[in-house]
Amino acid sequence: MIRLIRIFTNIFLCFIVRAYHKIEKMTEKELKAQQQYLLNLKIIERKTKKPLIFGLIGLVGSGKTSVAKELAPLIGATIVEGDKIRVELRKQNEKYEGARKIAENIAEKIIENGGNVVFDSDHIDSKKRASLKEKAKKFGAKVIFIRVYSDFDVMIGRIVNNVYKENQEDFFGGAHTVWEGVNRGAVVKDREMICRMLSHYKAVYNGNSRYKFVIKKLPFNIFAEVDTTKENKWKQEVKMIAGQIRSRY
Repeated sequence: MIRLIRIFTNIFLCFIVRAYHKIEKMTEKELKAQQQYLLNLKIIERKTKKPLIFGLIGLVGSGKTSVAKELAPLIGATIVEGDKIRVELRKQNEKYEGARKIAENIAEKIIENGGNVVFDSDHIDSKKRASLKEKAKKFGAKVIFIRVYSDFDVMIGRIVNNVYKENQEDFFGGAHTVWEGVNRGAVVKDREMICRMLSHYKAVYNGNSRYKFVIKKLPFNIFAEVDTTKENKWKQEVKMIAGQIRSRY
């Protein structure tokens, strides 16, 4: 019964996404932001037989960007950086709603020019995943999802220890917040992590008035999981995953 519900849900999402793609248009500012991003883009030749698009699944601080940087050269992929797209939109005084459209358009350009794509932004949202799959079909690429996670305290520690520069190039450091103290970027990043936390984790009572956060089982298929808690371990995991990808695709 649960499997049937998932099938019908996926069919419904695909229908909605197809209808939405037909009517969505880009504003002049979004087009300018996209063009500026493309001007600074260096496409890496893919090392797989088939064109692939990787969507990462993970919270802020989980290590998605680090995993993307480690994986990309091993499979011949170009990273599409969500935060940099938003910075370009901010420069144009435009809202962030167009970031997904721009990211998907850039992915299409990369595939057309012989590369693979790694998105370093979180794809936990079902509509975002459905949109990516629908677009990928049009240019003959396969979408693969990889989950990235870490010990919860480690994720918080990464955010706290990260020093953000207060300039326009830093997405989180330049984002809006009423906090006027130091580390504005860390404050915004913490806020983003809290907002998305329940999509990735559930709280389980551990006794003595304490709760622990347990990672949720995902309702969709993923290729692999990477635990970034220990650096010397996760990099080896990524190398192994890259080898599996090259041999399979």
